[in-house]
Amino acid sequence: MKIASIIIILIGISLIGYSVTLEPYTNKTEYEEKYYALEGENRSEKFYELRETYLTEKYSFENYGMTFLIAGTFLLIFFFKGWNSFKIPKHKTIIGLIGLGAVLVTTFGYVGDLFLEMYRGRYPHWADSMGIPLASVPIIFIILFVWFALNLIGLTNPFKTGGLIRELNFKGISYWYAALLFLTVVFTGVLILEGDFWWTTAGFLWIYYYLSLLVGRREGKIENGKINKWTKT
Repeated sequence: MKIASIIIILIGISLIGYSVTLEPYTNKTEYEEKYYALEGENRSEKFYELRETYLTEKYSFENYGMTFLIAGTFLLIFFFKGWNSFKIPKHKTIIGLIGLGAVLVTTFGYVGDLFLEMYRGRYPHWADSMGIPLASVPIIFIILFVWFALNLIGLTNPFKTGGLIRELNFKGISYWYAALLFLTVVFTGVLILEGDFWWTTAGFLWIYYYLSLLVGRREGKIENGKINKWTKT
């Protein structure tokens, strides 16, 4: 897995490097002339069609390059010592900080994407102020923070830190955290396919957060003698 992670990182760096050699538009001067000449009620629709016509693959390569770089880095960190040594954190505080980090990265990823796309010229100059989408940031943060805080209930006993991921099986697991983990893995996979590097970062943090809660609760049940460690379904 370590070699695979390094390969993914190198692919990401290569894509980013190649994107630097590309121009955003096939003919920037011609595009801007037509852009600023747009008029009429449907000029926004015309703008998006015009921009799509002149766009190169520069931003796509940038997005996928960053996505591969981030995904490869997380995998390298997770599996640096190999699958057999992949553990959840040894302290509950660290697990909580990972969850809080997921909240912050998800929230600021939304903000970062807005500003990046504005910088890339995705929005026409007559579009509404950035203040409108930014006004929803506090609401997004509060919702995510409440969700994160509610799931901290999983840290209550029975819970054991430092458990090995490889020893997890279906006997005695929390189906709630198993479902959250599964859905987050699928969603993160979709984000990777779409080249959304902002929320891919958040996705990996949420995955580790839910995985830690899942493993910790099962290990806690084992320690309390509620289930047999080696019994598998």
